[in-house]
Amino acid sequence: MDQQLKNWFTHAKIHQVIWKSSVPMVGAILALFAYDLLESSLLALNGEHVLTALGFTLPITTAIAAIAIGTSVRTNNKVVKYACLHKEKLAKVISSSIIISVLVVSLLSLFFYAMNDNLLALLGSKSWSNSIDSTIDFANTQNTYLNTRYLGWIFLTIIWQVNAILRALGNTKLASGLMLSWLLVKSILAIALLTPESTWHLQGLSGLALSHVSVDMLFAFISLLLLVNKTELELPSFAELRITVFSSQHDGLFIILQQLITPISIALLTMIAASIDYTYVAAFAFILRIESILLLLPMVLTTSMPCIIGTNYWSGHLSRVKEAYFITFITVVLSQSILAIVLYINSDLLSYFICPESAVARLITDFLIWVPIGYIGAGCAIVYQSCLNSEGKTLQASSVGIVHRLLLLLPIAFIGALIASENSFFQAIMLGHLSSGLYVIYLFKKRKAVENNKAQVSTAPSLISTH
Repeated sequence: MDQQLKNWFTHAKIHQVIWKSSVPMVGAILALFAYDLLESSLLALNGEHVLTALGFTLPITTAIAAIAIGTSVRTNNKVVKYACLHKEKLAKVISSSIIISVLVVSLLSLFFYAMNDNLLALLGSKSWSNSIDSTIDFANTQNTYLNTRYLGWIFLTIIWQVNAILRALGNTKLASGLMLSWLLVKSILAIALLTPESTWHLQGLSGLALSHVSVDMLFAFISLLLLVNKTELELPSFAELRITVFSSQHDGLFIILQQLITPISIALLTMIAASIDYTYVAAFAFILRIESILLLLPMVLTTSMPCIIGTNYWSGHLSRVKEAYFITFITVVLSQSILAIVLYINSDLLSYFICPESAVARLITDFLIWVPIGYIGAGCAIVYQSCLNSEGKTLQASSVGIVHRLLLLLPIAFIGALIASENSFFQAIMLGHLSSGLYVIYLFKKRKAVENNKAQVSTAPSLISTH
């Protein structure tokens, strides 16, 4: 990050900084979530069984994406911190972060590959595939799809790493353009391989697997070329890399574990949904993708706010940090409230437009009526968690994710499933998300009280660790 850009982050009007940093990423994040929805819509054309097969794989593929994103969050925070406090080591920090992330993901991909059958059995996929009469061997197509995703995990990690580094250095337009290009190419290939009328159509999840691994491989190499062209990189020695690997990495581990909270909660929600009816699992193949789009603004803010909060925090501008938080929370509450009202009014129209399967569409209608209200709380929790990480408060950030997804959402959703009345499951999910907002308010008020008790001049925190 050059000095002029750093001065803009720390001295320009904070609402302008938030606006100009966030807008370039809107198109990229929208494209990311729209692609996921397109994927589900194309598979729905192949029948409910294919959609259900995808639904059972989503907790696993969500974990793959979450870990890739988690390593990139760690890298983004680290690059911002070093750009502010230790710029002479930045080149090696960037290189070592990418190398270590690839090594970690390589080991995890082998572990997931070895545990694949057990994971699918745990989610209930084996019981479902044995209970249906179909000409397609869905258990085999699920295994092929997931094994291909494990292979492409390294390339996905590189794409997210480079994107995070570019955003941390202020190159948000380039990061956005790179992500848009990646998703555009993937969408074109997915349409060609998943549309039943297409000459290149592949049955089951085979086309989806080929689309992911081929495009991710291509754009991993493109991303690395752009990074080399835009930044000064310096490869660490083997000794330096070994020290970094075996040094204390508690914050990095916490961030990766945070990203796993969501797929764990999705897996458990899928199991709860399957206990009600397998149609809910098929609906979840859409709902989880729709959820991402409905949380578009909070997700965009997670790409821009950590850099803004982190730069001001590590530079000692704590009053600007507080102002940024206020603006962000107000924006999230207002935007999600308006969105919930719009979706409530148009729920029937939207659900049948999204999914041609009537039984699944009815469940999506119920989801659109109730759950988006809860995203007011979920949106605040998502943004606050990402910003706490940028301040190095990974333990507190982890508590936000754990309380939101595991201690509030899951138990309340389970009670809703037990009640088994009309809409009770989705009403319970709404209450779980909404409750997380109350927890964020509690944490933020507690933070303000602590800061008000400190009658001292704010100074920039010192660099805690070089690794």
